[in-house]
Amino acid sequence: MRFSRLHQWTDDPREADKIQDRFRSLISLKPERTDFKLVGGADVAYSKKDNMAFATVVVLKVPEMDLVEKVRAQANVTFPFMPGYFYFREGPVLVKALARLKIVPDCFIFDAHGIGHPKGIGMASHLGLLLDMPSIGCAKKLLCGEAGELGNEVGDTTPIHNGNREVGCAVRSRQNVKPLYVSPGHKIDIETAVRTVIDLLRGYRLPEPLRLAHVMANKQRRNYDNNLSFARR
Repeated sequence: MRFSRLHQWTDDPREADKIQDRFRSLISLKPERTDFKLVGGADVAYSKKDNMAFATVVVLKVPEMDLVEKVRAQANVTFPFMPGYFYFREGPVLVKALARLKIVPDCFIFDAHGIGHPKGIGMASHLGLLLDMPSIGCAKKLLCGEAGELGNEVGDTTPIHNGNREVGCAVRSRQNVKPLYVSPGHKIDIETAVRTVIDLLRGYRLPEPLRLAHVMANKQRRNYDNNLSFARR
């Protein structure tokens, strides 16, 4: 994939704040399309031995869920662990992997937040802006706001409000399992983001592109850690 760098990477939270403020107004919640034939999923795993991070990006054909491409990357993590700033921590290795894609999907799902973020611009929004394409945040934990009461049937949803603003939905992706928190990243609205995530469920907690990326990133991490342990013997 080809895309333009929006800014220089920083390890300074104060500079990260300025970048969030600068780009928040560029987010669009108007969907350019509402159906996606190729969907990308991306996830990051961290070494348990050092500061190495591993990103996997997959592209699946929908609705068959056929894997059409996968790419990987690894890089040292330098930004501190701080809620609300994961774009600056995981973004560099994700961008490295995304640049290796040859097939461009119609939409990306990230293990991250979109506008469901304290400053209204989570990693899914940042990466959507960088790629200039529809992006969805699909997180396992609520970062800000409050979600209403949620039913236990697969596909049940309830809005998430941050103050007076609706920023996404909690989604029941599997019975008796903690929900997912879905928010639009860029070039997509809440309704389309939520429907897309639900349509991509295949019996697991995570939508299939994100689940597959998660499995592959963790496999990459385990191989690295095992080889590192062997080398140190």
